[in-house]
Amino acid sequence: MNLKKSLFLLFILCLSPAISIAGEFKDGVEYTTFSKPLPTSTGDKIEVREVFLYSCPHCFNLEAPLNKWRKDGIPANAEFIRMPAVFRENLIPYARAYYAFEALGQTEKLHHAMMNAIHVKKQRIRTKDQIADFIATQGVDHKEFLDAYNSFSVDSLSRQAAIMTKRYGITGVPSIIVDGRYLVSASHVGKGQLFKVVNYLVEKAAVLRQMEETKAK
Repeated sequence: MNLKKSLFLLFILCLSPAISIAGEFKDGVEYTTFSKPLPTSTGDKIEVREVFLYSCPHCFNLEAPLNKWRKDGIPANAEFIRMPAVFRENLIPYARAYYAFEALGQTEKLHHAMMNAIHVKKQRIRTKDQIADFIATQGVDHKEFLDAYNSFSVDSLSRQAAIMTKRYGITGVPSIIVDGRYLVSASHVGKGQLFKVVNYLVEKAAVLRQMEETKAK
């Protein structure tokens, strides 16, 4: 690497307050760095991926602070996505349900309705038929939902979620994956500090991307 590139990288690091504050958050304490970056799907944006489970009360409790962060705190260079966790076969219906919501173009409405029904109204919603019956109460045609639920694309996405759950090495939810590089567990960090850590890692990932792009030139 020539002198000009080296000076540029040093300049980038100095401009980044989150990176320059030594010891603000530590690898192995507030977050874990993957040995090798994993695939992302948000292009030029830094991916912030929530891994969740509909039956998880901690995921439900994270909804309010997560939505506040998405509205007021998400960095401009980041993009939020969700991924249902699939630890075992009997969790596939939840994964298919989420991706069916996406296929129907009603993700936010149906996602929050499902969370609320399970954790506030204490409804038993676990199987494909139970999910379809519940979604019908939300103004979605029963057959239309099942067509999406049983579609090839939803099946593929659900299988991919199972693969990525293993690749991330996730043992509990909710977890946040930042740019395929860092894992943050809400149970380890706590809701009060979670999104401070996430924003720190978004900036850290952005700097690393710039460094890698410069190095490749």
